[in-house]
Amino acid sequence: MKYSPRGKELLRQFHSLLARKRLYRKKDFLDAYSRHTDLRVQADPQAAIGGMWEEMGKLQIDFLISKGLKPSHVLLDFGCGTLRAGRHLIRYLEPGHYYGLDISRDAIEYAKNLIKEEGLSSKSPILIVSESRNPDFAELEGNVFDFLLAQSVFTHLPLEHIEECFAHLRAIMHEKSVFYFTYHSGSKYCQKGSKGFRYPFYFFENLAEQFGFELRDESTRYSHPRGQRMVELKPRPIPADCR
Repeated sequence: MKYSPRGKELLRQFHSLLARKRLYRKKDFLDAYSRHTDLRVQADPQAAIGGMWEEMGKLQIDFLISKGLKPSHVLLDFGCGTLRAGRHLIRYLEPGHYYGLDISRDAIEYAKNLIKEEGLSSKSPILIVSESRNPDFAELEGNVFDFLLAQSVFTHLPLEHIEECFAHLRAIMHEKSVFYFTYHSGSKYCQKGSKGFRYPFYFFENLAEQFGFELRDESTRYSHPRGQRMVELKPRPIPADCR
């Protein structure tokens, strides 16, 4: 049977959808997501992390600078992918002050090559594959960060993994650290497709209360083209009489 170009593309999409469903059925979620991201990076490194390469990269660094990011600060790009924002942040920060962490080995390999191509090797960024894939930051070996960013990470994580992340955040933050993350808003928790998740804001409010953080919605200052919300999270100050 012969197919038109449009028919071939629809057939390719259909087989891709079937393969993705099988992948998420057979594997642990984070293992499946890691493998899925690897395959997407192999196909198109920029589209693999959401596309809008220049637009989103600039949006993220401009927002962080507006929130006080200085070249001297140490930053963790949690879920750094193929460095859509990372390439701008590495260029801006002092050498050795950018850390990128991702569960996709192929994304990190692409990122390392991109650093060479863009002449950023002298900036000595630290790029780490999360071998465990668990969001407990074990690979960071006790490093503490001034700024932390998770763009389009919680949009792809089920609630138990976000809770695990919150439970371990204080180990990599000091009292003045700030963590910015995005999420897709919904009236209740729900999953859309294999790897899309929506959360009500109170879900994060409850986690912040449980693990000793303060949070604030910063979405009016962050115009995400696909409507993701931006949240600022800081450690709750310890009362003077409790220190």
